[in-house]
Amino acid sequence: MGILKNEKVINYSLCFIYACLIVFFIAHLPLVFVGVLALICAWNFFITLSNKPKPNAWLANILAGASLGLMLYTVGMSDTVILFVAMLLLASLFKLLQAKTKKHYHVITTLTFFSLSSVYLFNQSILTTLTVSGLYILNFAVLGLLESKHNLKIASKQSGKLLLLALPLAIFLLLFLPKMPAFWQLPGPKLAKTGLSEQVDPFDIAKLSNSDELVFRAKFNERKPVAPYYWRAIVHDEFNGNTWLTSDFLKYNNLKSNIESTNDEQLIASYSIITEPATQKWLYGLGYSSSDSQNVEGNSLGLLRKKSRQAKSLQYDVNSFSFSALRLGQFEEKRYKYLAHKENVKTSSLAKNLKKNTHSDHEFYNSLLQYFVNKGFTYTLTPTPMSGDNTIDQFLFDNKRGFCGHYASAAAYIFRTAGIPARLVSGYLGGELNQDNNTLTVRQYDAHAWVEVYLQNEGWVIFDATAVVAPERLNGSLSQNEELNDEFKSNLDFGLVSLSNFPGINWLRLELENLDYQWSSWVLGFDEEKQNDFLKSLFGSKNIWLVPLMVLLTVGFCFVGYFVYLNLPKRPAKLAPMVKEFNEIQAWAKKQKFNTPEHLTPSQKLQLYADQKPQAAQSINTFSQLFNQVRYGKKPFTKERKTQAKDLIKLIKTSK
Repeated sequence: MGILKNEKVINYSLCFIYACLIVFFIAHLPLVFVGVLALICAWNFFITLSNKPKPNAWLANILAGASLGLMLYTVGMSDTVILFVAMLLLASLFKLLQAKTKKHYHVITTLTFFSLSSVYLFNQSILTTLTVSGLYILNFAVLGLLESKHNLKIASKQSGKLLLLALPLAIFLLLFLPKMPAFWQLPGPKLAKTGLSEQVDPFDIAKLSNSDELVFRAKFNERKPVAPYYWRAIVHDEFNGNTWLTSDFLKYNNLKSNIESTNDEQLIASYSIITEPATQKWLYGLGYSSSDSQNVEGNSLGLLRKKSRQAKSLQYDVNSFSFSALRLGQFEEKRYKYLAHKENVKTSSLAKNLKKNTHSDHEFYNSLLQYFVNKGFTYTLTPTPMSGDNTIDQFLFDNKRGFCGHYASAAAYIFRTAGIPARLVSGYLGGELNQDNNTLTVRQYDAHAWVEVYLQNEGWVIFDATAVVAPERLNGSLSQNEELNDEFKSNLDFGLVSLSNFPGINWLRLELENLDYQWSSWVLGFDEEKQNDFLKSLFGSKNIWLVPLMVLLTVGFCFVGYFVYLNLPKRPAKLAPMVKEFNEIQAWAKKQKFNTPEHLTPSQKLQLYADQKPQAAQSINTFSQLFNQVRYGKKPFTKERKTQAKDLIKLIKTSK
């Protein structure tokens, strides 16, 4: 059984690491289970602080069984990644609660490396990376403390040096080691607490305004479109009475087709997007979008999708075109006019009256916009809940207060009732422009729903009642809307965005976002495509064979250099205070050819030197007193004492 010299420090350090992990996973684990983890962590801290004995095996096992049952009940079995992380944290904390031997702590530190690594399943931002790196250093220091008598400060310095030594090699391997697909991977975690869905009730889309989670960033090239920016993600073509759905026809039969608009005159934007990790396959683009990026595919609706459901950050380039004015096919026209549920009698009557009083679909479009202007509708982030089969009637004729989903659902219903092809689109509107890097940041609260209407000789056009009810919403982000600012901030979860009214905090937030964008673009987004471009810029396309040769030579050089370093002659250990100065006196005495027996103590030697050199006796005796004070009296070897010793040595050497 190994004896631990730093058990208290080790316990405190591990408690701190797991306290940080618990804080991070608050957003991903049930609060009840998070509370259990926090209690176990606090219990271990209290035991260490008060020097109380750790619980016996029977009590710990009973509590572990109860906690496991609670975990299965609260976390469930639907998300295996969350379940894996929860089990890992629970096992590690109970092991820490029972740890008594060096072997136990070795197991815990090993589990802690896995626990820290699991953070990257959910977040890979620069701040997360720096925080986890600091915790890695602390865990390495704990590992060092298990085998040494050093204090935590020295052990942390040593582990930090090792990390810095490994950093250049890690950067080199990132740049030059060939990117290969993973041999295995966990299923992606369900990252977003709220988000878009293929079966979304537009009346619930207001819930997204509570979340400031980052969705994606966009950086425009030379051709930048004019606002507003409607970022299309999902098209909904079926209405079941309350919810707009994506039909199986669009999911499975909507195969990739040629670009509708390929002329440069119809190109409206060219840009790149970096998305946050998510398991959904849909991506984001303006208008009719296409992408040549290898991990992205398009479909006949101009929507972009991932080729795989990997939950990782993705960077892709997009070209967006305007929709063509080609006539709809008979099947498509019928599908986009179809409306099975017509329980909203008042709304149907409104659609028929508007149709009767207009002479074209374009005129109907303008009349419906004017209806929303004249009838006193307002835009709100906290709409009144509605239920029943006629929620559209309730919204249009009773409440008249709604979020974008209310207006989009009602408008799509009215257009179809009037026999005009229409579809509801979910995505995001606008975004916050960061002037430092010219990127547009889109967050969950920018979620939006609107209608695409097919007009003769014009093609698909956007109908968005928000443009007349709350025109400010079309410019920038929801966070920049002054009219809704108070409602938005009170509705938002706590974070830097909710404190952006303070100029200093807002500046810090934008700087952090700029730093995180660079990290996402150059590190997380450094995929096989970027690596190939980088290597071709260095070696050219014909000399690419030099890459594996350079990698092998560099790795070999590192191993040889490390071997040489290990076999270099060791530098002498740092001498204790006054020893160097005493050695100088001994060297002087040797030159004077004094006969000095080796068995004498330093004080006896100095006394002998004073007897044999009376001219320097006073200086030697003073030096002897100073030596005894520092070496045996434990007086600090201050700058003044160091200067005094040097002066005394000079006097001794120059004495005649």
